[in-house]
Amino acid sequence: MTIDFFSPAFRTEFQFAAAAFAAGFLVERLRPAHARQPWRAIGFNVLTAVVFLYLTMLIVPPLSDRAEAIAKAHSLKIPIHFPDGVVGSILQTIAFFLVFDFFFYWWHRAQHRFRWLWAQHRFHHQDRYVNVTTVHRYHFSEEVFRVFVIVIPMAVLFDFKLPTIAWVWTAFLLWGYWIHMNLKVGLGPLGRWISGPQFHRYHHTPEYQNENFAAIFPVWDRLFGTYRHPARGDFPQVTGVKYATDGNTLYEAVAYPFAEWGRAIKRAVTRQRATATD
Repeated sequence: MTIDFFSPAFRTEFQFAAAAFAAGFLVERLRPAHARQPWRAIGFNVLTAVVFLYLTMLIVPPLSDRAEAIAKAHSLKIPIHFPDGVVGSILQTIAFFLVFDFFFYWWHRAQHRFRWLWAQHRFHHQDRYVNVTTVHRYHFSEEVFRVFVIVIPMAVLFDFKLPTIAWVWTAFLLWGYWIHMNLKVGLGPLGRWISGPQFHRYHHTPEYQNENFAAIFPVWDRLFGTYRHPARGDFPQVTGVKYATDGNTLYEAVAYPFAEWGRAIKRAVTRQRATATD
């Protein structure tokens, strides 16, 4: 199969990320939560973003399109439709991402709960300098898993009408960049309803990594007992995973989950054989 790295789809994805990174860097300079972050760490995240975006764009869209088509053929088609226009489009987008965030919340929580899922998610949390580039510091296999735990369940259950106002949809697509920004901005009481950099920075600390799982709407953390409201003016300086390195190697970025899963399978096989011989 021939892969065109410079196809319009790839170019659009990379241009969107590059523009978001550039804007994020400028805003972060105004009021950084963590001053003087090393450019070497930021550069590694940018390199990781290229690998992540390339592999996910290569694998996920065809898988997602096929899986979603099959799911919709058997969907309950619970309608979530709002009228056209600015207000209707805003409500339509909020409804979509509220449901998305519900599934994301439980998927994200499972990644922290189960060792074999943590193996792929740990890399994201190893970043000791959380900033706008952290948004794409993921192992590409996470996006493959999300097709089955988020895209398919949503397609099976709901019939969403697409928003008619493009900028509303784009604003929500930028949310991941927003919550990872190295920005000293607190949302006060509003932070109980929508996420921001301070809320998510807490999640990236060793102390609170099992709290604040929601990406957009903290209401899910509040409902299910994992909400940690940031203290006023508190922007933790220490992020990362306790007793782990910063993970800034291509081995950690690409191969680690597969190696860890291989070791887990080998341990399981060894235990099974030992049990069989007893």
